[in-house]
Amino acid sequence: MKSGYIDSSFLLSIIFEDNNYYESVDIWNALDVFLGSVLLEIECRINIYKYLITQKKNKKLYRKKEELAELLKHINRKNIDEEISLEIRNHEKLKRLKSLDSIHLATANIFNKLINGKILLCSYDKNMITISKEMGMDII
Repeated sequence: MKSGYIDSSFLLSIIFEDNNYYESVDIWNALDVFLGSVLLEIECRINIYKYLITQKKNKKLYRKKEELAELLKHINRKNIDEEISLEIRNHEKLKRLKSLDSIHLATANIFNKLINGKILLCSYDKNMITISKEMGMDII
């Protein structure tokens, strides 16, 4: 069973059909288990709103929200809790990232410990990829 931790950069790649779209869809289709943080929905909604409002394409806004809601149905999301805080306190590498990225990688690392076998970090964020490699995570 192949599990992936879904970051907003990856999910938005699918929603906005960017340059990574086909790679992202192939990876998405290869996963059996989808994991994430509650931050995922918040980050995606804010990015969809910002992009579409600046582009003044309100009809597309509704369609993108529907796409996001459909994709989110598949993703098991962990709440931010004391376990996340403890993970960040215990790993110096996590303190080198921006706060939200640190929370994402701490969450991914917790899932990584719980899943039999490594999860795949699905992110296009260069800093997250660098730190996750250092932590021994599998990346796209």
